[in-house]
Amino acid sequence: MKKIIKQGLSHLGFELHRKGLPTASSLNFQPFIQNVSFVGVEFSFWVGDSTGNEWYATNVHESLSENTETARLIRRGDRILEIGAHHGFTAMLLSKLVGKEGFVLAVEPSPFNAMMASAQIGLNAATNCRVIQAAASDMQGRTRVSLESNSMVTASETGIEVTAVTIDELDSTFGPFDVLKIDVEGFERQVLAGASTVLARGPRIMLELHTPLLSRFGSTAKSVLGLLGSSYNGTFVPRNARDRVCVFSPEKIPNDEIVNLFLTHT
Repeated sequence: MKKIIKQGLSHLGFELHRKGLPTASSLNFQPFIQNVSFVGVEFSFWVGDSTGNEWYATNVHESLSENTETARLIRRGDRILEIGAHHGFTAMLLSKLVGKEGFVLAVEPSPFNAMMASAQIGLNAATNCRVIQAAASDMQGRTRVSLESNSMVTASETGIEVTAVTIDELDSTFGPFDVLKIDVEGFERQVLAGASTVLARGPRIMLELHTPLLSRFGSTAKSVLGLLGSSYNGTFVPRNARDRVCVFSPEKIPNDEIVNLFLTHT
């Protein structure tokens, strides 16, 4: 039976992995559905665990500049590739913003997170959205990701092995994409290195730049932004002041905090 289930999940783009026993806190948590309404769109959202409850079961979404900048950047009918989807909150926002004419492909390495993101699609009957469980990288193959909720690429044996894909590969199969949305916990340079064909088209870019984590993967903010070239302008939102919107320039990006970039090719 397990083999049949695993084969079925594999056909849908998921991989089954063993996991340890649930903790007391996870056993006590009861999933629930909340209704979300902000930046002119509405959708329903499964809050599936304590992390989802902490991150998404709030009423502050309207005040976060990341969301208002997202709504400003996205156009109806866009085809969006989202790398790093977590529980699918942004995927549902993007799905509503692009409308039925658009398409959102969400790529998420964590099996649990990918399952949660897929549940959001079913809950909202979002026929313009799909989830693939995989990790984006600079080459195809296999890689390891950590087990925490905010999963990241890791060399640790405590992680799990998942399929690695490139943005160019995904674009060839599911694109062409007008927008790249990337949130990969410091692995930004490697992900963008696998997107040379797409970047040559000058897509709009939403990039969560984890400057404190870049050194783990041998990169810097300068090396990441260098892959984009000099023909991008736009805005950024610093994590320590999420109600602010700053004019983007590479020199303004701090080296000690997370920033969200919203960029358009000129």
